[in-house]
Amino acid sequence: MTIENAPAAILSVFIVFCRVGACLMAMPGFSSPRVMIQVRLFIAISATLAISPLIVALVEPIVSSAPLDELLRIILVEILIGFLIASFGRAFFGTLQMMVGAAANASSYNMPMPVIEEYQQLPPMASLVTLSATAMLFITGAHADVFIGLAESYRAIPVGGDFVPAAAVDQFSTKLMSAMLLALRITSPFLIYGVVINLTLGLTNRLMPQLPVYFVALPIVMMGGLFILWQVITELLRLFYAGLGDWLILQ
Repeated sequence: MTIENAPAAILSVFIVFCRVGACLMAMPGFSSPRVMIQVRLFIAISATLAISPLIVALVEPIVSSAPLDELLRIILVEILIGFLIASFGRAFFGTLQMMVGAAANASSYNMPMPVIEEYQQLPPMASLVTLSATAMLFITGAHADVFIGLAESYRAIPVGGDFVPAAAVDQFSTKLMSAMLLALRITSPFLIYGVVINLTLGLTNRLMPQLPVYFVALPIVMMGGLFILWQVITELLRLFYAGLGDWLILQ
């Protein structure tokens, strides 16, 4: 049984929308809860219409000859692929958020507060860095590379192929490891600072137990963490987007 009532071209565009829409609905920045669902849907439809002329010629022969059950399988696989690509981007932003939160705790900026782009609470330093990283995604034009990466993904994973969970998990673990190493690299000054300053305060407290060292030194510790952030935030964001750009090129 083939689909004869709907034009193959419309079905092909819908197949493209399944991957593009699923990716943009979960991609950091685009999937922010502060962006209305209608706006996200409009962006997904606009991106689909922009990419479709490049992809429809490859998708239409597959769709026009596919039976109904095969067409449903293709739709499901395309949605899963879109979410998989978005999960790669979320791995970069999620590990950055986690490691910057650890850096904030090392600098005694551990008072949680609501963040702008998510619902969970983060320390002020982590909120500042993650918000800056999300804003730089659009300021630097890296969001356009996301669309280019989506178009290029049809070469690596053509329409009509199978979704292999083992391969997907392997790719996600590889991206997660790369993102974790990148986040650890760019937040290492804060972690080293936290180890050194806490070791120093611990030794001082042992030498002068009658003095509340941690309470007295807390403003100095916070000032030192803020000074390090002032010195490295530009390089931090540059290294983060260099790693994110390498991922987008490989898609």
